[in-house]
Amino acid sequence: MTQMLSSIQPAQHSYSVSDFLDFGQHYGIDYRFPMFGSTPRHALAQPAVVRGRVEEYDLRPGLRLTCSDIDVLQHYESTSRQQAWLLIVVILEGTVQIRLGDDAVTLTQGSAVSARFDERHALRACQASGQRLRTLTLSLGQDAMATGLPLDAALTLPRVWLHPWQLPGSLNSALEDASAGAWPMPQRQWLLEGLALQLLAHGLPQGSACPARTPLAPQERQRLEAVRRLLDDTPAQPHTLQSLAEQAAMSPSSLRQKFQATYAQSIFDYLRDRRLALAHDYLRQGYSVQQAAHFVGYRHATNFTTAFKRRYGVVPSALY
Repeated sequence: MTQMLSSIQPAQHSYSVSDFLDFGQHYGIDYRFPMFGSTPRHALAQPAVVRGRVEEYDLRPGLRLTCSDIDVLQHYESTSRQQAWLLIVVILEGTVQIRLGDDAVTLTQGSAVSARFDERHALRACQASGQRLRTLTLSLGQDAMATGLPLDAALTLPRVWLHPWQLPGSLNSALEDASAGAWPMPQRQWLLEGLALQLLAHGLPQGSACPARTPLAPQERQRLEAVRRLLDDTPAQPHTLQSLAEQAAMSPSSLRQKFQATYAQSIFDYLRDRRLALAHDYLRQGYSVQQAAHFVGYRHATNFTTAFKRRYGVVPSALY
């Protein structure tokens, strides 16, 4: 995954396909780059996949926090091949799609996922191009038990588990402040260690079982996937909850509830993010703000500009 790419890189840095392949060997991750097809490795040294900053902090033995702030230039996918005793991924900005077995979630700003998996059940992630992606990943190794952390609850986790959750507002604000502040060392490490412990408190289930999730029948999952693909393929269309519910052969309330539970995001938040990502690509290609807004289904450029700035932190005209 993006969050596990590099050793400490305090400055802006461009990562090529070759860099990703080297990182993958070190971290046990397979990467796939649909835009580059099957181009041989030696020809992939130049194209940049992402550009930005990735920092790693070994807070305690077995407790690592990785902070990423990158621009995703090319769509890429990752498959983790090694066992993760516990992994918590937090999205401060951008969108990442994660799948573990039959469970799939789409993480957006302010959302997180806790996961545990092994070599037979790989964690897969997709990072779409044309977005700024700010993430934090907390990885917990089994040797963390020797540090005195109260991790007894983690021992009761199933070997394979995926649980999406929302950041509490206070924790989200603290993470934003920590990622933006120019804290000197060792104060920055102390601050991040405190935040990592809060992530464990919220992301690690208490008691002997993981939070229960209502299982979906295979047919229901297929219909939800059909709705999600429809939103991906036709984001500019004037979709309504009623029309999407008919597509899914569900009631509107059932579709709303099951989409939110499955993808950790409401239907229309998902659609908005898809529209803005597509508009970002149009702007990078040189289209005007009015054209990009029209192409992705916004009737008024002012509404588009407001949504775009909220998502990317800049007005659309800043991209050309």
